[in-house]
Amino acid sequence: MKNGYLVREFAKLTRVTVRTLHYYDQIGLLRPSFERPNGYRVYTDADLLRLQQIVTLKFMGFSLTEIRRLLDGKGYEAVKSLRVQAAAVRDEIARLREASRAIDQVLARLEKDGRIHKQKLIKIMEVIQMGEDVKKGWHEKYFSEADIKKFQEVGENYTPEAMVAYQDRWAALIAEVKANVGLDPASEKAQDMGRRWTALLDEVYGGHPELKTKIAAAYSAGAIPKEHNMIAPEVWDFIKKAHAAAGKKC
Repeated sequence: MKNGYLVREFAKLTRVTVRTLHYYDQIGLLRPSFERPNGYRVYTDADLLRLQQIVTLKFMGFSLTEIRRLLDGKGYEAVKSLRVQAAAVRDEIARLREASRAIDQVLARLEKDGRIHKQKLIKIMEVIQMGEDVKKGWHEKYFSEADIKKFQEVGENYTPEAMVAYQDRWAALIAEVKANVGLDPASEKAQDMGRRWTALLDEVYGGHPELKTKIAAAYSAGAIPKEHNMIAPEVWDFIKKAHAAAGKKC
């Protein structure tokens, strides 16, 4: 790297869209390292390493909020994180073995002389992004093109910050339900969690009951890939029982 990468150059290099990079910039997850005198903002090799961390952690199932907290947390070390990622990738299917080897090589280079092996980082992202493209197929089974357009329209009602806040509320409620799956679904606490669950859904999809039904069908069928699936099976099962106890359908 001589003078860094402009956003379109960085997007082409990493196979991450310009729109995604702008979004990561807006929410403070990944911002260009510096700005040139002409106003152009520039990404560096250090940003390339951070983006690799984001892409891999997202693939492993972490939310963007969790990733930001992890990467910005005290004591976070890229080398240790890459080692954990390498171990996780080794457990994936054969298609990801190449990514695992690449992560190991990045680790070796970083531990030896602190240098970033750009081509290996790019290869990791390439393999993972290919996996993301394959997994997009599940949408086609449950959602029509019209449904996808409605999802996009719903998303446009939220700023990036508001969407992160909404996702945080979901994460908190899901964690609460998971900690209480042993309760009687008809109990007052279970019913309260069920009501709040419905309220969160209605906040976004209240005007689109057909989307709520299709989302429920996709979750019930286990069709949603792990990295998009925030809801553990036991959580989903408990909420269905709580709604059934209240005389509702999930």
